[in-house]
Amino acid sequence: MSSSRIIPIGILLLVLFGLPPLGLILSGQALPPHLTRLPIPTQPGIASLSWAMLGLLAIVISGTLAPFLWRLRTIWQNGTPPSSVPGRFPWWGWMAVAWTVFAWLIAWTRFATWQTWQTYTFPLLWFGYIMVINACTYSRTGRCMLMNQPKFLMKLFILSAGFWWTFEYLNQFVQNWHYVGMEDIPSVTTVFWMTISFSTVLPAVLGTYEYLSSWTQVKVSFENWHPLPAVGSPGAGWLLFILGSLGLFLIGIWPTLLFPLLWISPLLVMLGISIIRGNPTLLTPLTKGNWNPVVLSALAALICGGLWEMWNAYSLVHWEYSIPYVHGLKIFEMPVLGYAGYLPFGLACLTVVDFFLSHLEQTNRDLCGRNMPPSTSPWT
Repeated sequence: MSSSRIIPIGILLLVLFGLPPLGLILSGQALPPHLTRLPIPTQPGIASLSWAMLGLLAIVISGTLAPFLWRLRTIWQNGTPPSSVPGRFPWWGWMAVAWTVFAWLIAWTRFATWQTWQTYTFPLLWFGYIMVINACTYSRTGRCMLMNQPKFLMKLFILSAGFWWTFEYLNQFVQNWHYVGMEDIPSVTTVFWMTISFSTVLPAVLGTYEYLSSWTQVKVSFENWHPLPAVGSPGAGWLLFILGSLGLFLIGIWPTLLFPLLWISPLLVMLGISIIRGNPTLLTPLTKGNWNPVVLSALAALICGGLWEMWNAYSLVHWEYSIPYVHGLKIFEMPVLGYAGYLPFGLACLTVVDFFLSHLEQTNRDLCGRNMPPSTSPWT
């Protein structure tokens, strides 16, 4: 790896792992007790409900989403071009469907015959989903990551494990979730299976993103909207980097108040570094009014988030939340406003792939194939 790649990655890791504990130290607080070992929390954090705060956040979230929903409604009322005609669902896709249904049964039942596997159903479910969503894309376009870019898909699994372990590290400062049904001191087997589970995050989100990109009805709504030429400027990059770094620092000082920054700050830092270096990001299409990468990545993560929470709710080993101010009105284990966190998380998924694996042009070739015309690429 060249120094041009090592330096920005080093800066990113230094900011992500260094600023939250620095905030704690400078504010005179104690470091999290498990900071010196793998972060697998098994005890709940602070949960509370403030109707005033819940209402305020609901207004902010609704106001942010309203223009996108109105745009989608307006475009669809005026009619949209037809999508590609779906083809035959592949045989291996049907096998994946059967696998996923069987894993679902194991996860939600307590039959003694399946007791050995009930602790490890998360990766079983998500390996199945990843194959199913790739099969759905293949049936619509004749291509998918699994069939056409398996090496790139394997890189996603590896990157994903480190990606989510980073969020587990950051969660030690905000304590927003913990695991139930696990021992306080994780064994080697537990760490191994959790790493395997975490490795499915990026393949699932990007597979869903690729599938959504095959639907013209979805893409046409946001491919020619409001241009934001300023987002590609070096000044915007520095602003994003500073805001993201400040957010990570302040998480260490006021974790209860600023816990939402856990999902926003890493994204801002990665985008800022890439823009400062002059590299394309998922924000680059915004300069020409193409909002598809932003909208589709957020939607892909929200879809996966719904499945994560649903399959998690009745599994033997699962996570539960401790959210300050808005811990109420839950859907499965997640407070309803918590689902908004999946929207920036989707942007972070695409951004981390770009940041660590290549620029967007190279990622586009890896994901879509070198012979695929740019107009059909989900990255443009």
